[in-house]
Amino acid sequence: MLEVIATCLEDVKRIESAGGKRIELISSYTEGGLTPSYAFIKKAVEVVSIPIHVMIRPHAKSFTYTEEEIEMMKEDIIVAQKLGAAGVVLGVLSERNEVDEEKLADLLSVVDGINVTYHRAIDDIKNPVEAMSTLKKFHKVTHVLTSGGQGNIVENIPVLTEMQKVSDGQIQLVAGAGVTKENIKRLLDETGITQAHVGTAVREGKSCFSEIDPNLVQELVEIIK
Repeated sequence: MLEVIATCLEDVKRIESAGGKRIELISSYTEGGLTPSYAFIKKAVEVVSIPIHVMIRPHAKSFTYTEEEIEMMKEDIIVAQKLGAAGVVLGVLSERNEVDEEKLADLLSVVDGINVTYHRAIDDIKNPVEAMSTLKKFHKVTHVLTSGGQGNIVENIPVLTEMQKVSDGQIQLVAGAGVTKENIKRLLDETGITQAHVGTAVREGKSCFSEIDPNLVQELVEIIK
């Protein structure tokens, strides 16, 4: 299953028409993805039928948030749900760079029947395998987007494999960050993960400022069929 990042309405349309199975909707690509506007969410949901997961991230400074920022994120989650998003993408770390269980529980308290992806904040944690066990306590967390920690995603295949084992089917892992047409099949085959997430890999010239190339999307979809 291929998830593709979208930063504008044209991206959204191209991803669906090229065979992408899910969209991660963001703004501010160069900052790693921030919360998109309400109008963008509304329009994106209207123009495609594939699931849209909305990034919930108020700033790019860190993955630690104040109580006020958590309240803002909760409001964004509520709005995304009302606008028809199939899921939200979020992550919150403590000052010790571990899953902030208290604040995560607070964010999840407003989630009502949609998917929740815990994003690559997990890759900043020293032991992402252990973090998977922590996330399993939260039954509203349905997906984890990860490259298996810091460094090259292919070199992290052993860690991704362990994370997949720990998830035990409760949480769906999504391999992302550094996924290319050259490594996508190996990544999924060797780890047992069935979902992949791409951004610049399907853009012209591999630039986040370029248009999505439908041919590249189709190519990846075919590879992982």
